[in-house]
Parts: sequence; structure tokens; C-alpha cells
Amino acid sequence: MKNSIRNIFQRLSQPYFIFCCFMCLLVTLLPWWPTHEILIIPKYALLFGPRWWLLITVIGLFVFWRYLSKRQLQFSSLLMLLSLNYLDFQLPSVASYFSTSTSTSTSTSTTISSEISILSANIGGGGSKNELDSIGFSMEPDIILLQEARRIELSTLFNDYDFKECISGLCIVSKYPFKQVKVLSRKLFQGWGIFAVFYEIETQFGMVSLANVHFETPRSVLMGLIYRTFDFSLATTIDSNRQFEAELVSLWSQNKSHTLIAGDFNMPEDENTYQRNFTHLNNAIGTKGFGFNATKHTVWHGVRIDHVLYSDDFKLKTVDVIESINGDHRPVIATFSVGN
Repeated sequence: MKNSIRNIFQRLSQPYFIFCCFMCLLVTLLPWWPTHEILIIPKYALLFGPRWWLLITVIGLFVFWRYLSKRQLQFSSLLMLLSLNYLDFQLPSVASYFSTSTSTSTSTSTTISSEISILSANIGGGGSKNELDSIGFSMEPDIILLQEARRIELSTLFNDYDFKECISGLCIVSKYPFKQVKVLSRKLFQGWGIFAVFYEIETQFGMVSLANVHFETPRSVLMGLIYRTFDFSLATTIDSNRQFEAELVSLWSQNKSHTLIAGDFNMPEDENTYQRNFTHLNNAIGTKGFGFNATKHTVWHGVRIDHVLYSDDFKLKTVDVIESINGDHRPVIATFSVGN
């Protein structure tokens, strides 16, 4: 009996090791997946599903440790690191602690340095004072960006802020005066709603270009996965729309100084659409986050889809994901220092 069990484990050890290697390679290459329609549904399943499955799978290798070679056991440590990377476990970038603001003025030898803080929160259709109290506005950030804020009454909230505006659920509340410069609507591709609003913010250290975004969600594709209805036509349309939205916002942000993009991207940092459009900017959580910083939570797992992006002439000082009580999204607050 023992011999038969031992033989079974021995026969399974090599295929299981190869399977673990293949799956780790597959998810590690997610940022560079090609945009082929047959890959869209598997891509969303891997990006938005519970990511702990890979870590559990790799841990299963140690059941076969007696039957793996010394080199395979050593390689298993790399597979463990890749599974943690897929889980989106962040360690602060060492470079972030030594970077400096690169913007300098040629007209004067005096350097003016200041800070600006921004908080972004998807409030999920909320808007009452009780619902908003847990978000972290008591920190009094300089700029607050809200998504899905269709029920909010700005006239009765944020009395300490002089400048406020809401457009189709995308709201800005600011201590600095701002000018709206552009609005992007999904009518561009026969859709509904606003997905980006662009501003110029007048600060004491100069003009800041800011975008508040809420990209299209792949929820309908994910629901199809749950109920086993694989609609490739719907998945292709949604993926195409999301790519189009990201490309338009990316084009706006190219070759700009003092640029911030924040909001609900509805895409993780390792999605190929994000990688093609936003890697010219820095991701605040990706740069200085520590541990697991999921901003969207379900009953049994979380994913980081809310971001604050910034250009190189900002220096990130702090970033936090706020553990708010209400809603399934977690607000993100970041503070930057700026030199002019």
C-alpha cells in the first residue's frame, strides 16, 4: 500500500512541477499578453479572480519534495516569489527614497518647494454625510476626486473647500482654483456616461494638469464567467472600449509636466492595457506601497484597480490605502513634494 502511494506521488511530481512553472510563467507575462479576442476572457479571469490560487498551487509542491531534484527544490523558491508577485504584494522601490523633483526654474536662483496631497475615492453611488465620514476627509487633502458620486450634494458638504464641481458622478473638491479643460464621454463609442474630466489647477508652485477618471468595468464579462456564459463578442467590445478610453487619457498625459491622473481605472497595474498606456507615469502605490493594498474588495478576495499616477517632476512622499468602513472600494491618498 505504501509503495503504491509512493509510486503515485513519484509519477505526479514531475507533471505537477511543470504545471506550476507554466502557470507562474503565464501570470508573470500578463502585462505583455497580446490583444487577441480569444485571450480576453482568460485575461480577465486571471486579473480579477482570486489570486491566492497560485500561491496555494505552488505550496503544493512541497507535498512532492521527496521526489523533486535539488535544483527543482531551489527553483521552487523562485516560483514562490512569482506567486507573491502575482498576489500584488508590494515592496517600496528603493529609488523612490532617493529621487528628487526634477523641475527647476531658470528665471531665478530661489527654489520654492511645496507639497500637494490628493485623495481619490470611488464612493459607489453614496453621498450622504454618514457614508462619507469614514473615507478620510478629516486628513484635509488639498484635492479630493470622487467617482460614482451621483447622489452627492456638494453644497452641503466640504465646507472648508472653496472650489467644487461634479460632472456625471465625477467630482472634484479643491483648495486651489481650477479650470475644466476637457470632458470625455462614452458617446464617442455609442456608450453612456463620462469616463474622464481634465483640469488645470492653479497652485502656489505653478499649474498642475489633473485628470479624474472612471474607466469602463469588465464586470459583465466576469459575471459571464461565474455563470458559465462565455460571450466572446461582448468581451471583445468591452475590452476594445476600455483600451480606447485608456489610450485617449494616455494621449492627453504625454509630454506634460506636473501631471496627475487619479481615479477608478478598473484595471490592475499588471493588465496589458495599463502597461501599454500608463507606464510613462509613476504609480504611487506601486512605487511606495508595502504589503497587500487591494482597493476593490469582494467577499473572498481583493484587487488593486484604483490608482494615483504622477509625472517625474513630482516626488512622492507618502501614499496610503484608507480602510474605510462603507463601500467595496478603498480610497487612496498620496502626498507629493514639488520644486519650482
